[in-house]
Amino acid sequence: MSETRTHLKALATDQIRHANLAAASFRELGKAAGIKSSSVHYHFQSRDKLLTELLQDYDTDFFDRLDLMTEGMTKPRQRLLALFSIFEDSHKHQLQCMSLAYAASQHELSPASLEAVDHFLSRLEEWVTDTLANARLLPMPREQLARVLVSSLEGSLLFDRLHSEPRHLQATKDWICTLSSL
Repeated sequence: MSETRTHLKALATDQIRHANLAAASFRELGKAAGIKSSSVHYHFQSRDKLLTELLQDYDTDFFDRLDLMTEGMTKPRQRLLALFSIFEDSHKHQLQCMSLAYAASQHELSPASLEAVDHFLSRLEEWVTDTLANARLLPMPREQLARVLVSSLEGSLLFDRLHSEPRHLQATKDWICTLSSL
């Protein structure tokens, strides 16, 4: 992969996580990189293909980071708090999860990009479900609780963009810690 292409992907990811999908237009990427939008077109067949590739890269990077952070951890609460820390770090840097930005602009997405969003969220729910495998006395089936946890983290990150303090994320963390069966 060329250095310029890699740089453009990094810029696009940063712009999406800080703002929204519109911030990753070829014109905006060209401005941010100091090149013409036609040069951006040279590196990517289409914006749809770029968006799909960005989310696939995000998916890989997210789970590589999560796997590294949770290596050797077996206790569900410990693993969930490691996941929480990724969201907390995103808030600290005023970043949203890529899947949130994509979901908020789903009307702009190709079927391939929508599939990439669904894949990321399904994978995250599966990770939480697997993490809950050793938990006892859960208030609902593991799969449902995984959806609630993922929704709580994603929604909290979104709402907390309005505040300097991550009060919704903190409430989610406190709730996770009350699940005595973890």
